[in-house]
Parts: sequence; structure tokens; C-alpha cells
Amino acid sequence: MPLKLAVLSTSRIVAEFMAHLTEMPEIQVTALCCRPQSEAKARAMAEAHGVPRVFTDEDACYAAGGFDAVYIGTANHLHYTAAKKALEAGYHVILEKPFTATAAEARELFDLADRKGVILFEAITTPYLPAYRFLRDNMGNIGPVRGAMASFCARSARYDDYLKGIWNTTFDPACNGGALNDMNVYNLHFFWGLLGMPEECEYRPSLGQNGIDTAGTALLYYPDFCAVALAAKDSESEKFASIQGPGGYLMLHGGTNSLDEVYAVLGGIRGGGTRTDAPRATRHRMAYEFAEFARIVAEKDRAAEAEARTRTLAVMELLDRLHADDVQ
Repeated sequence: MPLKLAVLSTSRIVAEFMAHLTEMPEIQVTALCCRPQSEAKARAMAEAHGVPRVFTDEDACYAAGGFDAVYIGTANHLHYTAAKKALEAGYHVILEKPFTATAAEARELFDLADRKGVILFEAITTPYLPAYRFLRDNMGNIGPVRGAMASFCARSARYDDYLKGIWNTTFDPACNGGALNDMNVYNLHFFWGLLGMPEECEYRPSLGQNGIDTAGTALLYYPDFCAVALAAKDSESEKFASIQGPGGYLMLHGGTNSLDEVYAVLGGIRGGGTRTDAPRATRHRMAYEFAEFARIVAEKDRAAEAEARTRTLAVMELLDRLHADDVQ
């Protein structure tokens, strides 16, 4: 039986999720909930994807029921309050990245989920993609890591408005926007799962007219090497990541949110070595995180839930440290 889901928001990420529902047999969307001003958009989305009910009030939606979990795809600054309301109503929650504004908020929400006996899960694509297991499995083959870098840069469609002084949530500091929260969070998940928590870290942002980080580089210091994580919403470049050691290197062509082309080159020197390619995704990148969420709920897999929670809290703590540094 698919997991019955209510979806909160009609945001861009929600629209992308809804467009690929046919690739997610583990999920059945039975309700959409939105702000009153977005009702027409929600009803059009519901009609297009066969969703039977639309609500413009969260309390009414949760009281009506007919679903087991809530997917929250609201603007970043609304994540905490929206998740808290859904959890208090007794529903499992899958919450978009960045999970919350602070690690303290994240811990509070997980404590609430425990008290309610429900699952709280971060909607982060990276660790659930097929190629990510390949990367983990090959970390030992490259030997001690000597360097790592990731670049995830894409000029936002909203950047031109921002330059005109129109601040949407993407470029509004009050809305938890910016390149670190929106883009570099994928690089942080990518590195944390493969390299662990750095001993030290610092953030070097490029600041826009209102103080938002339109781009920025996170430097993650490990005992024997440094990992560099670059993200930008004001400019474009090829997306990639690499991790290298004496025995070879691991390479990604594409964003750390999708892992489009991943391979390992092991052995040999000066361009030699044997290349092995990772399995490619056969479904939309979001399908894998939702499949895992549905499985954890159905099987009550507390070990997998604990692993996901550990990852989320670690990355939130890393974000806290980087935001606190924020050297201009």
C-alpha cells in the first residue's frame, strides 16, 4: 500500500515533485494545502495530478485526515512552524531542506516527533541516490583522502529581480535564503556522508545588496586535508565534485543533488588507472528519498530513521558553525 500524503505548499519544489509522481508508486497524494492566495494554483495542480482535496487552512486539513504523512515544501523560514504543526497533529513529516534555521530547532522537532511516536525525515536527495552508495563503497579504495572539492552553481531565475531590488524568499535573509542554505547544503550532505564532520570550518560569502550570500565557499578542515564547497545563485559554472587519494579518485559530473555521472578511477598514475562507473538513477532524483521515507514508515525501521536523523543534525550543526563564521 502506498503511503498517503498531504502536500503543504505549491512552491517550485512541490511542483517538481508533483510532476514526477508517476515515478513514485510508494506515494499517494490525497490532499494539497496552501495559502488562501494560492488556492487557484493548488486546484489546478490537484486537477492535473488527480489529487482529490484542496485545503487553504492547515488545521482544517489535518482535522480532515485521510493521509498518514505530510510533505512540507514551504519557503525555508516556514519549515520549523509548519513541521511543528503537522507533528503536533500526529502525522509523519518529510521536511524539505534546509531542514530548519538552526540545529536547536531541528533537535526540538525531533524531540516532538519522538513524543508523538511519528517519523520526521529530511527531504534531501543526495544520500538516497544509487550513485551515493557507490561512492561510499569506493572511499577505501582511493586510500587516505588528500583533497576534495565540490561546485554547485546555478544562476537563479530570480536573480535579475533581486538586482532590481525585488527581494523574494530566495534572496531574503529574513527568509533563511541564500547560497549556503539553498545550494551548498547539498555539498555539505555530500561531504559529511563520505568524509564525516570536519574539525574546523569557515565560510567565505559573496554578499549582495541586502547582505544575503548570493554565492559562497565553505572550507572544511580535516586532519590531513581540506574540502572546498562552492555554491552560487548569482553565477553559473559546470557542476562537479571530486575526492582524491593516493590510490585514485572519485568523480562526479553534475550537481551534488542529483549525482548524474559518477565514476571511480583507481590505480595507475599520470592519467592511468581503471575507470568504473556508478549505477545511474532510473527515476527522478526525488523518487529515492520519498521511497526511503515510505519504507521507513511502513517497516517502522528505527535504525534507518536514526541514521537519517544523525545525518540531518550533523549537517544542521555544520550550517550553524558556517553561519556563525560568515567572514566577509
